[in-house]
Amino acid sequence: MTPITFGIDPGSMSWDFIALDDDKIILDTSISTKKILEDPDRVITIIDSLNNKKKIDLMVAPSGFGLPLKNINDLTEKDIFLTLLKFNTQDKEKLVGLGEILKIIKNKNIPGVIVPSVKHLPTVPRFRKINKIDMGTADKLCTAVIGIKDQTEKFQIPPEESKFIMVEIGYAFSAVLAIENGQIIDGIGGSNIMGFRACGSLDGELAYLIGDIKKNNIYKGGVAYISGDSNLSLKEIMILAEKDDHINCAFKSYISSVEKAVFGISSSFTNRNNIKEILLAGRGAENNYLRKNIIDSLNTIAPVRLMKSYTQIAKRAAQGAAFIANGLLEGKSKSIVDNLKIKESSGSILDDIYVPFNKERFNSDVN
Repeated sequence: MTPITFGIDPGSMSWDFIALDDDKIILDTSISTKKILEDPDRVITIIDSLNNKKKIDLMVAPSGFGLPLKNINDLTEKDIFLTLLKFNTQDKEKLVGLGEILKIIKNKNIPGVIVPSVKHLPTVPRFRKINKIDMGTADKLCTAVIGIKDQTEKFQIPPEESKFIMVEIGYAFSAVLAIENGQIIDGIGGSNIMGFRACGSLDGELAYLIGDIKKNNIYKGGVAYISGDSNLSLKEIMILAEKDDHINCAFKSYISSVEKAVFGISSSFTNRNNIKEILLAGRGAENNYLRKNIIDSLNTIAPVRLMKSYTQIAKRAAQGAAFIANGLLEGKSKSIVDNLKIKESSGSILDDIYVPFNKERFNSDVN
């Protein structure tokens, strides 16, 4: 019997779902995030629709900021907080979205695991983790799996010889990962690079002036906000960037932010000449104008191309989640998953933080 595996990507714009019968795609679909938030049970409806035909052996559940590899049935309230990094409100209103869906999946006894983020991986040296939380969320790890699989097929090499920089351009966030010898060795997460919604790293003095920084601050200040209309779609921004000087300035700021991140992370490789390629992923990478500008800005480091996709609908992060589940069950992706050392992940997303923060609030809101 071949393993039936399931992957979910909880994106800012859509939740994507994919199921594999070993490495054969048997489900490929997507639902807008807005609809998921309105009715979280839609996720269970999709899972049940597959389970009624072929029983799921293992699912990589939506994992947010991740945990060291953990069975979803063993999740605690503290675990769920660590995947969200979001405090409850004073009236303890129920969590919606990711937190609620994790609880629903747990209560349904669906076989699943939470996978780590980049910071949990033993392949990232500890000194790179100091005072860092977002080095790449769990979905970025999943996308990296697709990049490794792509290179093994393109160059006919084992996972251990895969070497590339991954640039994922999402609807709200962007992220950059360094992969050497088929392992993630460094990452710059979406809250640290300008995105089409997210501002990226906050200048320290600006953070002081803002004062009481909220989670929503992280989701604002990016290209759409600079352009003057936070509701602009990525496609609309690309069209206007060619005609409007101010929007073009916003777009150039974004390209510069990504370029600096890629040049910076190239220093994490044992030898910069080891970088075979820069692989682009995410919704934004499908836009021709954006892709051309990023290729032009990065091709002095290494050849740049669009990462292969194995589905027609679901994004690469969902694909990678299903392939990870396959590898954990000793399927065809076992060599990729074993080499990534996902099973050896450990620690907490809050380890090695030396900047003071309100730990009393953390303890009172979680327990």
